Amino acid sequence: MKLGYLRAFIVLLAGLIALIVNIKTGREATVSLLIVLIVICVFYVIGTLICEILQKNLETKPEGEGEEEESEEEESLDENEDNETSVEEVVDEDNF
Repeated sequence: MKLGYLRAFIVLLAGLIALIVNIKTGREATVSLLIVLIVICVFYVIGTLICEILQKNLETKPEGEGEEEESEEEESLDENEDNETSVEEVVDEDNF
């Protein structure tokens, strides 16, 4: 989980900014804490969405890697076909 702390970082940064703005404007403590709580909840949802989107993008393979795997599979299939024909030839030779 490469993005484990990203969500927490986003939430805490948003909460810190909201708290600093509330202190600078001189709001009451209860109103300030209510605003910070709402900001934390909203940015938790936003952080979760961002983490999910980034995780999906990081898990997808680049286009070049998929082609290499396909070519390796084709080569292994070709080798298996060659092995099967050689086995059939040996069986046919044994019958004569």
